[in-house]
Amino acid sequence: MQSLIKISQQTIWQVLGKAVTSLSTFIILGLVARNYGPNGTGIFTLALTYLAIFYLLADFGFNAHELKRVKRLESRDKEWNKLLGTRVVWSGILIILAIGLLPFWPFATAQFNTAVFIGSLAIAASAIFITCNLIFQSKLRYDLSVIASSIGTLVGLVITVWLISSRFPVSQIILGHLIGWVFIAASALILCGRLLRSFAPRNDKQEKFPSCIGKPIIDLSYAANLFKQSWPIAATLSLNVLYFRADSFLIAYFKSVSDAGIYNVAYSFFQTALVLPTFIMNAYYPLMLKSLAKVKVMGLSLLGISLLGTVLTLTAAPLIIKILTGGGFAGSTLSLQILSLGFPAYFLSSLLMWIFVAKNKYKTLFLLYTSGTIFNILLNIFYIPKYSYIASSWITVISEYFILILQIMVLWFAESRFKR
Repeated sequence: MQSLIKISQQTIWQVLGKAVTSLSTFIILGLVARNYGPNGTGIFTLALTYLAIFYLLADFGFNAHELKRVKRLESRDKEWNKLLGTRVVWSGILIILAIGLLPFWPFATAQFNTAVFIGSLAIAASAIFITCNLIFQSKLRYDLSVIASSIGTLVGLVITVWLISSRFPVSQIILGHLIGWVFIAASALILCGRLLRSFAPRNDKQEKFPSCIGKPIIDLSYAANLFKQSWPIAATLSLNVLYFRADSFLIAYFKSVSDAGIYNVAYSFFQTALVLPTFIMNAYYPLMLKSLAKVKVMGLSLLGISLLGTVLTLTAAPLIIKILTGGGFAGSTLSLQILSLGFPAYFLSSLLMWIFVAKNKYKTLFLLYTSGTIFNILLNIFYIPKYSYIASSWITVISEYFILILQIMVLWFAESRFKR
């Protein structure tokens, strides 16, 4: 019971934080849709989607791996600072990669390239925030993570609203996104440092206890071992994003940027709901590492929440899209209703994915999501040219149920072998 209370408390904090960021996102998305139309919305959302892939790569699964050795993060060997140093260097490489790949994307336009070039610097800020989140998660202090993200989000919102009201080109609107991330990272560093000092032994509090305000340490041996241990998790998480978000770029390529904008408006709401199982699992994962006794209860809870979400979305989708865009995005309503049918599969597969991680079945998980990615992309390539974003909506749902079935089959087979 105590563990469920802790999970609920940390989940609530994350939900509150997401409420702030989601409200900000929808305000910005609504203003972009009303002022720049489907084409401008497509450019703006495609740039953010593209950058989101690199935010995920900046994580690279390091947190999931390091959480198992969290005590060393606060020790005198300054392992946290080594992790921070690794992420700083890695994010720099990702920034170069994000910009360097732009000429090779057939859907890239001059405005898209400008938006990515400006926003790419947020990759480093995201990497710093993710590293601080490891401490917040280990101490079950997601309230501090929420405070940091909320500060940056509100700053970014104010700047973005000013940019839009001043009629800046849509490619430059992303500057507010970048500045918001800088404030998030800075706030997280300050809060993380204070948190670690509160846990320091008394005789250490007079010193600068190794914490988030310390300098990043670049340790090549540490970094090489970290990449070696974490790449299956990173590859799995990347594939997870790729098979969900490749469709947006394929729509822009096969159909138009405007169609991609219509789809991305719907997907923004869908994606917002999908963070709920992520938040729940963020709180539950440290407890899962100790015991899997509550897995069935967690599974039933996630299923119940997801079914409720589907019903509410099917009912409210027309009103949501109308309020957000003011009109001209009718296709987004149907797309959102279709996407909501995938909530049960996504909520449950999120739980099963972290069961695989807890059992160190990284490579198995990677193979599962590789299969799902191939399945998803092939269907999208075949059906998008004819059915555009409607096809992508259905394929997103089908792909997640495909992944869920594979996860269940593998776990059931492994359990059957163990009993023998």
